[in-house]
Amino acid sequence: THGYNAGGWAGGPLTNIIDKFSMVSDGNATDVGDILVATSQTSSASSLTYGYSVGDYQPTVTNVIQKYSFSADANSTDVGDLTGVVFTSGGCSATEYGYRGGGATNSGGGGPTDIIDKWSFVSDANATDVGNLTHARTYLGYGSQY
Repeated sequence: THGYNAGGWAGGPLTNIIDKFSMVSDGNATDVGDILVATSQTSSASSLTYGYSVGDYQPTVTNVIQKYSFSADANSTDVGDLTGVVFTSGGCSATEYGYRGGGATNSGGGGPTDIIDKWSFVSDANATDVGNLTHARTYLGYGSQY
C-alpha cells in the first residue's frame, strides 16, 4: 500500500530522510524516520514487513545493512554487514532474503565488483557471498525477482 525512499542527494547536502507515500491515493510523501547517516547511492530490498538500505556512498563507502519498519514509523537500525564496502550496486528481494550484486568498492577508484551478497529477512545477521555477476560493474539498475 505504500512506497518508501531512504536517503539521497538533494542537489547539495545528502539526506537521511525515510519518505513514505501512498500507492492507493495520490498525495505527497511524509517523513517517517531517518536512516543512520545522510547518504546516497544505496541499494534496497524489502520483506513483507521491512525495508532495507544497504551499502552507501557518503564521505566514505560502508558495508552496513540497515532496516526500517513498514508497520511503525521509526528510524532504521543497523542489523548486519555486507561482505565488503560498496555503493551503486543493484538490489532485489526474494521471500526470505535480500540480495545485492555488483557496485563500486570505494570512492577512491577501487573499481567495480562482481560479488553477489545475500542476507536474511528472518534474522538479523551479516550477508554472505553467494556468487558472482557475469562481469564486474557499477551503477546497476534495481533488480527484479521471478
